[in-house]
Amino acid sequence: MQQHRIIFLLLLSLTFINAEELFHPSQLKEIREEASKPNVSASELRSEVRALYLNRHTADPDTPQFKHALQIIEETPMNALVIDMKNVKGDLSYPSELPDTKRTHASKFATIREIQRYVRDLKSRGIYLIARIAVFKDKRQARTFPSRAVHRPGGGVWHDRHGETWVDPFDREARRYTLDIAEEVAKFGFDEINFDYIRFPAHRGLRYDGVDTQSNRVAAIDRFLQEAEDRLHPLGVKVSVDVFGYVLWNRTDTGIGQVLEQMAPHVDYLCPMLYPSGFTRGSVSLSNPAAHPYEIVRISLEKGIARGIAPEKFRPWLQSFRDYAYSRHRYREHEIAAQIRAAEKLGASGWLLWNPSSRYDYVTVAMFDRIDEESAERPSSVGYWNPPRVRKHHHRHTRRAKKKHTTRKPPSSPKPLDILRSR
Repeated sequence: MQQHRIIFLLLLSLTFINAEELFHPSQLKEIREEASKPNVSASELRSEVRALYLNRHTADPDTPQFKHALQIIEETPMNALVIDMKNVKGDLSYPSELPDTKRTHASKFATIREIQRYVRDLKSRGIYLIARIAVFKDKRQARTFPSRAVHRPGGGVWHDRHGETWVDPFDREARRYTLDIAEEVAKFGFDEINFDYIRFPAHRGLRYDGVDTQSNRVAAIDRFLQEAEDRLHPLGVKVSVDVFGYVLWNRTDTGIGQVLEQMAPHVDYLCPMLYPSGFTRGSVSLSNPAAHPYEIVRISLEKGIARGIAPEKFRPWLQSFRDYAYSRHRYREHEIAAQIRAAEKLGASGWLLWNPSSRYDYVTVAMFDRIDEESAERPSSVGYWNPPRVRKHHHRHTRRAKKKHTTRKPPSSPKPLDILRSR
């Protein structure tokens, strides 16, 4: 009997050895830890990657947000982090050794000083690591190399409504600058490089090195992705790309150079930003999209899949922040779970939670418990638009004044390109 027990233990140990050979070390959490998690439902475990986003500031290991993110990963089925390595201002989160980034002083405000140790420590916890890199919205590069910038029609560097500057997707050196950074970051040991702002500005009439037509825009984005594929895949790193939510709905390039069918062959994952607050009133016959988080994610993914993109190619960004377009309603457990349930049912390979401040108070075990509940598919009983409080008027106020206050309509929603310009 004792001999049989020894043989069984040896076979069991070989099983784990084989498992480690088949999986990347940073994915071993799936094997070694998930079974011990409390209240883990069957549905959410179908996802390969379940990630929280950390901005450049909160990626600092000493911040409360960073420590809370690790606590969430420890206590729930979350298993990945999307960490800013290059933001829209062109700031890098780590000390870069590249000559061009030294010229732009991109590492001036680095928040992660020992990047290799940082990556090694997180991967030792079984965390899948995604490096987020903003591509063509790059203030530092445009300021240092103005010839690479997007220009106004009459000359001079163009600034968007936030005062930020962009580099020209047609410019070979502008593309090389960010690809050099992506390769440097990949060599630190990240599992995946996620490209954001891989598009043209949502503004017409600007001056580029190429003619601003749809075919040329699409070709420029395609060229960048081909170059990224050639440089990053040989390093064993995955490549994903963020796309605007309406790209799943539109057959055109939405005016920004993004077409699903063109981008998909070059990348491992497409990450559409399916924030319900980013859809205008009346989308998918819904008067208030923010009140229907399940439907927005479900129908959007269905549209992408109907265009021949495999479900597992999608890894959507989901909303984990206050509704900014309609009511200022805070997305809590119910709304987040509803979006996750839709992504799971449609067969996405994972999902990413976006909160610009990297605060995730509602990503809890209780949230995961809601994913399997059918009620998650229905709007929460909490109101998504609260009419402004009507002040009590004195008798001296006229009836007309009272009517003016009591018939106020919900705030109008921004148009799709307005939402895109604001991001």
